[in-house]
Amino acid sequence: MNLSKRRDFFLKSLIGLIGTGFLLSSKKQFKDKNNFKWHGETDIVVIGAGTGLVGAIVALTKGLRVIVLEKASSPGGTTAISGGVAWVPNNHVMKREGFTDSKAYSLKYLNQLSQGQADQELIEAFAKEGPRMVKFLEDNTPLKWRVSKIMGEASEYHPDWEGSVLKGRSIEPDTAGPVGAHFGGVLISNLLKTFKNLGGKILLDTPAIKFISRENEDGSTEVLGVSYRSNGKVFNLKAKKGVHLASGGFDHNAQMKKNFLSVPSYGVGVKSNTGDGIKMAMKLGADLRNMNEVWGSVVYKEEAEVLGSLNAVTEKKYYPSCVLVNRYGNRFSNEKADYDSSWRSFHAKENWGALKYKNIPAFQIFDHKVRLNGTIAGKTFDQVLPNWFSKSNTIEGLAKKLGINKNNLKSTISNFNKNALLGIDPDFHRGETHYDRMGLADSSLALQPLDVPPFYGAEIAPAHLGTCGGPRVNNFSEVLNVNEIPIKRLCASGNSSGVGSPGPSYGGGGGTIGPALTFAYIAGNTLSSFEDWI
Repeated sequence: MNLSKRRDFFLKSLIGLIGTGFLLSSKKQFKDKNNFKWHGETDIVVIGAGTGLVGAIVALTKGLRVIVLEKASSPGGTTAISGGVAWVPNNHVMKREGFTDSKAYSLKYLNQLSQGQADQELIEAFAKEGPRMVKFLEDNTPLKWRVSKIMGEASEYHPDWEGSVLKGRSIEPDTAGPVGAHFGGVLISNLLKTFKNLGGKILLDTPAIKFISRENEDGSTEVLGVSYRSNGKVFNLKAKKGVHLASGGFDHNAQMKKNFLSVPSYGVGVKSNTGDGIKMAMKLGADLRNMNEVWGSVVYKEEAEVLGSLNAVTEKKYYPSCVLVNRYGNRFSNEKADYDSSWRSFHAKENWGALKYKNIPAFQIFDHKVRLNGTIAGKTFDQVLPNWFSKSNTIEGLAKKLGINKNNLKSTISNFNKNALLGIDPDFHRGETHYDRMGLADSSLALQPLDVPPFYGAEIAPAHLGTCGGPRVNNFSEVLNVNEIPIKRLCASGNSSGVGSPGPSYGGGGGTIGPALTFAYIAGNTLSSFEDWI
């Protein structure tokens, strides 16, 4: 089942779990002593029906009322069509299956992963609360975890770093299905089922449009509820304990990407990720973090332009007799590195002439051995390749078709082939880490000469699975203003917060979902602890 069909199947299942939902009447208004007009009330409002559902479930298990507002016509966001893997160091699942880890050991890895771009309190919070979140979900939902099979034998993207472990930090729903299937729908289905069974209410096609807040005598801002739009009408929903923002990033907001991302990149997350919640928080004076970062990937350019979704993301560059080159015909990266790190290699700029990106455009080049032994773009190589692939019996002929410097490309391929026969890559160290060699019986298979014509090539491009910046939060998931003071009764998690991994990079498979679930769990506990506002 391809990603598109898989997504449709899961979304129909998810919508079936929701039931009839819950609507507020525009005719039933009431005022409190602050003279706010409300159409209904609850204890906690969650904006976004993806990983934020964990925070909702936390509150529901404490006997609180929760309403989720979802802008899209189906729940789950990008998580619903993802692999469903969550990267959480020192979790009990890995220990149950015989793998070892510790908080101290994982902190060594996390501190290097953050690259100095995450507050230490967030790193500590993730290391502490992540394992608790995993246990909470097993204890309170039908979800059972296993060490990820999708990730194979290398779940860590930087196994050469201090504090890394070979396997176990990436976990996934323990469910039937072929290895390599995408279990994001299974993850969301289990969360939704629990949410509904505990009495939670969800409104689809219902975008939040504004936080309702007040300024207190001490100068603090306090969130009291949310305005949202449904069927063309605006409603005000009172949140007696507070609001949890989990509405996703700004993948498909061209103006925000222009403002905050300094590099070109295709967004392939769900189309509803337009940064609405982030802008709502900005209006309250929220500080921002990680806004210039994304969860990176690599796509075929023409496929991304046609599909513009996760369906465009496949493994573009892992074939042994394959290299990535720029328009000058030069390699610029370790082709077998993880996709998030690979994204970064595209964005070196020239300091002469028009100041263009040196590695955009870029091209994937491979020989006929790949066609004989693999698949590409979702088709086996004995089928017709998509029309954006070029083909030639010579490297020079392929270079001409793709607009690459033919002499440099020929020299690059010749040099790569000589080193590949020796099993070395002195230029980019391909094949030296366990991650590079994942799934290969022999480490030399990470490098094979491009020497069997015909030769093939296609333009590739940097893309992102989602942006990962937003309102800055503290270790309680509370949103902070520009003076580093919490905006009262407002928490955030996931891609609508500035947490990231914490920081800008993936830790391993599921490096987006693990932190998102964890800080949603923290947000649920934080909001549940508040007294009702008066």
